[in-house]
Amino acid sequence: WMLARSIASAHAALLQALPVVLCATTTEESLRRAYQAAVDAHRRHDLDEALARYRDVIAIHEPIAAVHNNIAAILLSRGEKSAAEVAWVRAVELKPTYPEAHYNLAVLLSEAAVAARAADESGVPHCEDTLRKAEQHCGLALAQRHGYVAAHHLMGNILMSKGDERAARRFYSLAETLAATEAMPAGDSAAFHVPMLDGVRVGHTQDVVIEDGTTTRVATTLSLRPLVFRIDALLTDAECDALIEVARPRLQQSLTMGDSTTERTSSSVFLPAATDALLEALQRRLASVAALPLVQLQRSEDLQVVHYTQNATFGMHHDSSSFLPRLLTAFYYLNDVEAGGETAFPATDGGVSPAEAMALDDPGAARAGLMVPPRKGSALLFYNHRSDGKIDPAAVHAGCRVLSGEKWGANHWVRLPRD
Repeated sequence: WMLARSIASAHAALLQALPVVLCATTTEESLRRAYQAAVDAHRRHDLDEALARYRDVIAIHEPIAAVHNNIAAILLSRGEKSAAEVAWVRAVELKPTYPEAHYNLAVLLSEAAVAARAADESGVPHCEDTLRKAEQHCGLALAQRHGYVAAHHLMGNILMSKGDERAARRFYSLAETLAATEAMPAGDSAAFHVPMLDGVRVGHTQDVVIEDGTTTRVATTLSLRPLVFRIDALLTDAECDALIEVARPRLQQSLTMGDSTTERTSSSVFLPAATDALLEALQRRLASVAALPLVQLQRSEDLQVVHYTQNATFGMHHDSSSFLPRLLTAFYYLNDVEAGGETAFPATDGGVSPAEAMALDDPGAARAGLMVPPRKGSALLFYNHRSDGKIDPAAVHAGCRVLSGEKWGANHWVRLPRD
């Protein structure tokens, strides 16, 4: 999702710049046609076609930084991280003042460093060098683009990985401050409305259509504030097992969002939809169930599979922020848990206040508000924002401690539309 803005700006900038790229009219026209074909394919999310057409562009005229940036984004979505890094390095070589390419390269390098450190402690010196490069590119992104919210947040992550917590918190705080000015769309915020399922009342059931257009599942309203639904059998047992097996060898220690002291002891991995037919099917299924445009899912975040061993937990937190505005969370339960592992919403109607909920050390023991037990194949859908687009404080929640066995789940986060 972080690449969407830089890709869009690259499209516009390159189309404007093409008249001065080449002098030969015929070659220029060929370049225009190839690039427009790449843009059209990219916008309809046909990534294989887009990649092929972008490569046609660089075969005609190689030194175009924006094209290398877009190629890198597609390669990363396909899991080809090394090739993506090469493309982003080439983009910043061609245009050293390209903030989006520096930022994207910094993201890739920082994630590689964290993954390498988790996999092999003996590789720490190499990790530190990679983190240093990530910090350098993130700093260049910040220097070239004033108020770059995502880059401020990324710098916080990099500094936290380097152990400089005080400096990291400064960047997290600044990212939130900058993002707060962008949190609502321009114009009359009172007229802004986001599409949401109608909960009607607690206990209400309604049929929702999954991606084939004919099959339905039953959505049960568990809470009106926050708005929470449970859908049983949204995934088959085979689909749950397949997600676990894809994720298992790639798990890393989970992080919390931004400046947070919340306890989180799970491991997780993000799985790009373009790498697996099942992941693409889940995007379509959630779009259908939630009555949202598929493109909104495609421009949001990759599916995150999480694993909790016995005694693991994720304390009280909110899934959305001004920096990372997530309209909807769909949490898929991928296995049955022997004991514990509920999802707790202490601030639901009749529960405690959001502030009191955030102060709970052990939400599972408090048993306040709504407690949703894991059930293999079921999905929990809850809205982190109200219909006017503002964050709903009551959507704070926790993954209760696993008392026996293990817990597997997956998060699908849908971004708040900006228009």
